[in-house]
Amino acid sequence: MKIHDENKNLLAIVIRSEQIEKGKNFVTNNDNEFQLASFLLDENEVIEKHYHPQQERNIKNTSEVLVLLEGEMLIEIFNSNLELVDTMSLYSGDTIGFYAGGHGIKLITECKFIEVKQGPFNESTDKKRF
Repeated sequence: MKIHDENKNLLAIVIRSEQIEKGKNFVTNNDNEFQLASFLLDENEVIEKHYHPQQERNIKNTSEVLVLLEGEMLIEIFNSNLELVDTMSLYSGDTIGFYAGGHGIKLITECKFIEVKQGPFNESTDKKRF
């Protein structure tokens, strides 16, 4: 599920655990600054050995991904004007990627989750509360 603002800018992507389909499923375009995909592969399938060579990249936004391992959380998605666009619950196994705008998170139950974002990260310049 992709969430856009009124100008069709991508704000967030939600991958529900139970909706992951067979195969390699990239839900972002190759030009997105942060790539997100789900995989459901057969036993003994092999992803060929590979590496990612260093590249010069121009990153303008800090994208963030949460993988909810256990629990329930309420997510608020805001546009670049910090106006509420959408609210949803995430459950164990769900993933969300934040691409633009703002977001808020309220833990409904005790939650175990993983957060991933680009670095290096400077909290004084890379995070603004509202």
